[in-house]
Amino acid sequence: MKALILAGGYARRLAPITDFIAKPLLPVGGRPIIEWIVEKLKNAGIKAIVVSTNSYYESQFRYWLKCRNEDISLIIEPTKSEEEKFGAIRGMKYAMEKMGEDDYIVIAGDNFFDFSLADFVEFFKRIYKPVIAIYDVGNFERAKRYGTVLLDSSGRVIKMIEKPENPETTLISTACYAFPRGIDSFMDEYLKGENNPDSPGYFISWLTQRYEVYGYIFHGTWMDIGNIDEYRQAFKMFYH
Repeated sequence: MKALILAGGYARRLAPITDFIAKPLLPVGGRPIIEWIVEKLKNAGIKAIVVSTNSYYESQFRYWLKCRNEDISLIIEPTKSEEEKFGAIRGMKYAMEKMGEDDYIVIAGDNFFDFSLADFVEFFKRIYKPVIAIYDVGNFERAKRYGTVLLDSSGRVIKMIEKPENPETTLISTACYAFPRGIDSFMDEYLKGENNPDSPGYFISWLTQRYEVYGYIFHGTWMDIGNIDEYRQAFKMFYH
């Protein structure tokens, strides 16, 4: 199983901070956000880790890897601006073509969480179907920012709506996924249909109509470092 960390976005909502540093490299708790993710992946037994970024931030990630002196690979999308960006789904497909066919855990590089991924990986291996990580954000107003998820009694995803105006649930997708080999063919079909290439939630919603997709609910702390308020919240966890 391989891990793909998505870091190809330009994080305009965090500008001007992200004019100078990639969002996954922003510090939380004394180290870059991405290092928390790498630690969780390794603790879950994932050894092959690849980071997918873009040409604009390439030198920053290469410097980060040089400082870490670890065996983590980079895949570089040939874009240098928000207008050129691939979008997360096209970025996943691009990276998987270069990484080769395998089972994948895919996680957005701006996820900050304190829970283990080990049980998530084991659950995926047991059912061997696409699995999305789910978190209860606790209120409907916050749920509007994300992809909300409805599950049946077996844990199968029966509906996923990206950024709903009137959420039916406070369960949301956290941009962490486990995919069996062959998922790239579904991505190819999705992209050929001229569907939204950016937020992975649109792809997952599309996929649930064609394939069994399951949800795994996490408990603990989770934050999407996509806006300044959530970034400040993450800081407050360590600095009072």
